[in-house]
Amino acid sequence: MRETIAQALAVIAVGGMGIVAGVFFAVAVSVLPTLNTLPAGSYVALHRKLGQGYHPSMPLIVNSTMIADIALIFLVEGTTNRLLFVLASVLALAVQGVSHFGNVPINRSMLRVDPDAVPDDWNDPRPQWRRLHRLRTALSLAALTVTAVGVVVLP
Repeated sequence: MRETIAQALAVIAVGGMGIVAGVFFAVAVSVLPTLNTLPAGSYVALHRKLGQGYHPSMPLIVNSTMIADIALIFLVEGTTNRLLFVLASVLALAVQGVSHFGNVPINRSMLRVDPDAVPDDWNDPRPQWRRLHRLRTALSLAALTVTAVGVVVLP
């Protein structure tokens, strides 16, 4: 029974972080370059629309993945496996931290900007948002890799 639960959680952990890393990668290589070409007002309007599609699904997937990794720490045998799932949990938490303390506040600030009347002194958040997004993309790819290694080396 314990092994069956661990296997199910391993599928959730790898699948969930695979979705997160894939979405973040796609945003990094396709969506962000497109957003960077837009005038400020168009960017603000599109940024809002894109955000509606990612919330609340992405935080739920990251949290579910992190919970699965945490549970695996206690379900798997062997120090190496446990350490891999500890690391994967920490990386998933870091993804959530960058999102929550970095990207989300920027997203909320976009709600206060009128896309039809962007002020001349508007501080364009695109460079900072892009840096934060690249960081959480790298963290999610690392979390996916570590989780996958942990699953592959399960006894």
